[in-house]
Amino acid sequence: MVELLKLSSKGQVVIPKAIRNKLNLREGDRLIIFSRGNLLILRRVEGEESVLSILTQPVREKILKLGIKREDVQEAVSWTRKNR
Repeated sequence: MVELLKLSSKGQVVIPKAIRNKLNLREGDRLIIFSRGNLLILRRVEGEESVLSILTQPVREKILKLGIKREDVQEAVSWTRKNR
């Protein structure tokens, strides 16, 4: 679904009703906005989910894929501190 929005003088946009209904967005829902180049992405923050957990998700996925363990990170930090 694609909609054209207009930025208000206060920097606000209105999410069109059709999109709000489709995504079940309600007044008071928390959203996070990402920007990449000239692209803006809005995402709902679910329940007690934190903004930090959303932002670090790609890093956690990469760490899991690489098989890096907590002990590996602790060793790397210790080594770095020792060899500064």
